[in-house]
Amino acid sequence: MHIVGGGTGAERSARVLLASVDAVEMSDGEVILRLRDGRSATFYATGALELREEILARCRVLPELTHALRAFGSRRGHRSTRAAAASDQRHFFAPLLEARRHAVTAGTAAAAMAAFDADALAAAFETQLREFAAQRYGDHPPARRALEAELIDLSEPLQVSLDGLRDVAREAAESPDDVRLWRVWARQLATTFETADRVWLALDTALDASPWKL
Repeated sequence: MHIVGGGTGAERSARVLLASVDAVEMSDGEVILRLRDGRSATFYATGALELREEILARCRVLPELTHALRAFGSRRGHRSTRAAAASDQRHFFAPLLEARRHAVTAGTAAAAMAAFDADALAAAFETQLREFAAQRYGDHPPARRALEAELIDLSEPLQVSLDGLRDVAREAAESPDDVRLWRVWARQLATTFETADRVWLALDTALDASPWKL
């Protein structure tokens, strides 16, 4: 990040690595950057609020969330035997992908975090798992309940990750100037995508064992 400022007839230039910014604060028309090494940089600008928001926006870019995933969008790691495997995978990942779509177009950090509401995601995943079971054993309640229980048990690591996402989102929302907490949330979000990827491989195997309706 390169910031140029100064009074009439003079310019002062400062370069600050975004990764070194821990917090962006405002006080009496000044924008104060708290840096990771304990130092701070203070800027006075007529549009101080706009400057602060611009710096925060650049510090809070969503991480890449799908490129490193092993299972998402491919058959690597598991050779499914059922025709509906690709469709099942799309339905499973749909809540996360829809949340990502809303977060990318969100106007604020708070809106981006809200797009990944952990409780809403957990409910959507559970609904989809129950739908998988109903598709296979809709007319056989005992078998449907058994498959539901198996799928929900296999998805427990994802629920744990979503619980963590809820906690760090709450902390980040309570301290909007603190870029460190945003980064903690972003790392947990990436972990949640990675966990969903691993969980899907286990679910895929379980669904292969129950591919047809009775």
